[in-house]
Amino acid sequence: MYKIGICDDDKILCSVLEEQIYELSKEIEIKVDVEVWYSGESIQNDLKKGIELDLLFLDIELVQKNGIAVGNFIRNEMENMQTHIVYISSKESYAMQLFKVQPLDFLIKPISTQNIREVLIRSIKQKSNADTYFEYQKGNSVFRVSVRNIAYFMSMDKKIIIVKKDGKEEFYGKLKNIAETLPADFLMIHQSYIINQAYVSEYSYEMVKMVDGEILNISKPYRKEIRSKIIQHQKAKMSDGII
Repeated sequence: MYKIGICDDDKILCSVLEEQIYELSKEIEIKVDVEVWYSGESIQNDLKKGIELDLLFLDIELVQKNGIAVGNFIRNEMENMQTHIVYISSKESYAMQLFKVQPLDFLIKPISTQNIREVLIRSIKQKSNADTYFEYQKGNSVFRVSVRNIAYFMSMDKKIIIVKKDGKEEFYGKLKNIAETLPADFLMIHQSYIINQAYVSEYSYEMVKMVDGEILNISKPYRKEIRSKIIQHQKAKMSDGII
């Protein structure tokens, strides 16, 4: 699912742009989810709560907190360089102010369907060559976490805890279903744990020690296979000059 945001205080423009995006997504055969905000304050509040976007169409001339301030918030305070920002404006005089935000593009209103199509395709191509994400649902919202930032998943009761290098997230789900969606570097070592091998600091036949110091047990049915995969992974890192 490609997460796209629109932030503009012109509700008619937002509605038209949202409709165009959904129509174009059918043409280029990609599933999208579009969310709309009408102020800089509202989108910042949701970003603070964990909403992540692949692509954001951001109006510069927002009434209170303008689009440049929102862009700086995303890049500097959120330290988010992954979201592609496309500025939209009725004026052409903002080029130098936008430099530090590193936008994907700058579109002048009224925005043509062709411009939107080109931006979508470019964003998708760049993303496909960059990072992969793990998606999970919490309430009515879908959240995304870069897999390279995930150390391990832990199941407790009916909750799944995502242990990241910079904190934790939790949601309701089943660990076995999650295992099927993850890259090969992730291993299920126990009915309660899925680990990212990149975050293993020490291992034995019965346990792994993660870089945060947490010791996780390996269940008997997994031990032989897990030991073999971890050894292969360590050898591959050595041959690549990573360790």
